[in-house]
Amino acid sequence: MTKIIKNLKFKKFRNKITLKTVVQLYSRILKPYSKLKFQINKVDIMNVKVCSNLKLDLSKSCLLTNFPNFPLDKTVKLNGVGVFDNNGKILPLISEYLSYQSKHDKIAYKSADTYGKNLTYFLEYIRNRPDYNNDETDEVFITVPSYVIQEYLTFLSRNEKRESSTVRNRDATIRAFIEYLCSPTEDRELLRKDNPYRNGYLSKAPKRKAIISCTLNDLAVLIQSTDLERERVLLQFLYDSGLRRSELPRVTLEHFRNAVNFNSEKFIACDSDQPIHADYIPLEVKGSKGRGNEIKPRWTLVSSATIKRIQKYHASPLYKKHARKYVNPAETPAFFNAEGTPYTPSSINKLLERVSKRAMKRGHLNRMISPHKLRHGNAYAILQSNDLGADYLDRLVIVQKNLGHNDLNTTQMYTSIPQDIYNSMCDENGDLLTRAEKMKRLSEQTKLKIAIRDIK
Repeated sequence: MTKIIKNLKFKKFRNKITLKTVVQLYSRILKPYSKLKFQINKVDIMNVKVCSNLKLDLSKSCLLTNFPNFPLDKTVKLNGVGVFDNNGKILPLISEYLSYQSKHDKIAYKSADTYGKNLTYFLEYIRNRPDYNNDETDEVFITVPSYVIQEYLTFLSRNEKRESSTVRNRDATIRAFIEYLCSPTEDRELLRKDNPYRNGYLSKAPKRKAIISCTLNDLAVLIQSTDLERERVLLQFLYDSGLRRSELPRVTLEHFRNAVNFNSEKFIACDSDQPIHADYIPLEVKGSKGRGNEIKPRWTLVSSATIKRIQKYHASPLYKKHARKYVNPAETPAFFNAEGTPYTPSSINKLLERVSKRAMKRGHLNRMISPHKLRHGNAYAILQSNDLGADYLDRLVIVQKNLGHNDLNTTQMYTSIPQDIYNSMCDENGDLLTRAEKMKRLSEQTKLKIAIRDIK
């Protein structure tokens, strides 16, 4: 999008080009653009639009109509990022930066949205300063001095009461963008010579805090706050697998069938010919945060009790009803929502928010539980399960592999175990329960039947 504006020699006026103008330019060149839609309405906040492998049908383009032999692909895939301010004006430098980074696999497309928002937050702050204009464009990043950035970071900490980790995250985003401006690319010369980050970050190192997770008691409360077995199964699976909310929609019926087939194999010990029934089953995960916007495959250990509970859900008439819409198990989602459609990261958030508020209203919970807190709970459950590994370091490595961490240092944030979490891991005699035993007890205490008459 930025290149089109530059190629059409609008450089002098590009800061005044609105979203509506860009759409008009596209409509002349690519008309009709059935798959590519822009919203012309003015928005109240700056907006980030990420386009990843969006198919655009050009078969009825006016270029092909007027010039039948024009060498134009009838179907193209669009990739890029467009960032707009609250007046609908495109921010060309930020858009170019995020598109470039995504194209060269330096950031994931999902991360581009976060980067874009962080940069627009800083731009909004600059616009509200008395020494800048209230319609300042993103070209201010070419000249903004270090003291303005430092004052912004202080503002976040003192005025907005942001945590040190959030301040560092914003600082890192601004640093990466300015370093991009200080470096030439294949399309342009460097845009900035002085680098305010030449000596490192401008913010203080973030304080390391103890991880606040979803305890086993919290999980039981959440599960009992819904009367739908399909939601109960999903909550237990998120906790027991340690999946990110973005990873769950990629889990299919075939993944569970493969896991069950693995567990059906006969394993025997060295000193006996009796089969061993494994307490944990490896489940394939198409993980997030892979390099170059690619899926990062890994394996996670799920308790047999959780797998059995999911099997019963898959055998229910309700699940089979929705699964008929799919051709094969490899395409069939493992979980369906009330409408019979796959869960999305957003709908998982809403589920946790709904059951958390319900539990808090009943006085059974004193805080909201997010999907990531279930993931933290999985890590603590592994670290305190003495049947997983010979020692604490062994279990730490299992946590790393289970959660898909590249660096063991990331996993070490779980080495501090709060007392209330420790207590929830013990039975009535104070003995530590294994993770498999905890999931078995939870299933037995909270399992509901899915009747034929159930419609959601």
